[in-house]
Amino acid sequence: MQILQWQYADEQGIADVSLHRLRKNCEKIVAELEIPEPFEIRKLCDVLGERRGRPIHLLPIKLPAHSVVCGMCVPTGEFDAIFFEQDTSPLHQLLIISHELGHLIAGHRATEALDPAASRLLLPDLDPALVQRSLGRSNYAAAEEREAEMIGSLILRRARSGRDTVSESPLDSRQAELYGRLRHSLEHPDW
Repeated sequence: MQILQWQYADEQGIADVSLHRLRKNCEKIVAELEIPEPFEIRKLCDVLGERRGRPIHLLPIKLPAHSVVCGMCVPTGEFDAIFFEQDTSPLHQLLIISHELGHLIAGHRATEALDPAASRLLLPDLDPALVQRSLGRSNYAAAEEREAEMIGSLILRRARSGRDTVSESPLDSRQAELYGRLRHSLEHPDW
């Protein structure tokens, strides 16, 4: 029985790809990456920038309080800029940046122009129409968002797997079993 299935197109244009297949495809992509040890997101950006032939700049910004956007990748001819929310936790910043890197790694292309509000936020001294024409930035399709999210999560998981685990207080057998099931269900969404 299949519990979850997303509409997503694979390399052959087949649109019925399960979460399991998406994860497997993304695992292949992430397995080919050179993840720096010890892990530092800026070092990963340097490695990926070298691979892409242009630097990746990380740019913290203050976004409006009720914004649905927490990050944005703006590729240009000379560099890739990743904007991310500055007023959030370091872990959330890593998730945002890794997600945006996922778009670059997967080679996603934008489909709609940057909206005027985002243009004014990112480049307040420029006319939003000029920014739209110059950057050609857009929103990604839902399938690409899922792929970028999966790639970003797998990057962080792989980076975390190289670290020593934090020693926790001992659990009794019942707690350990519950912890193991919860951890498995959260880390392995292959159901």
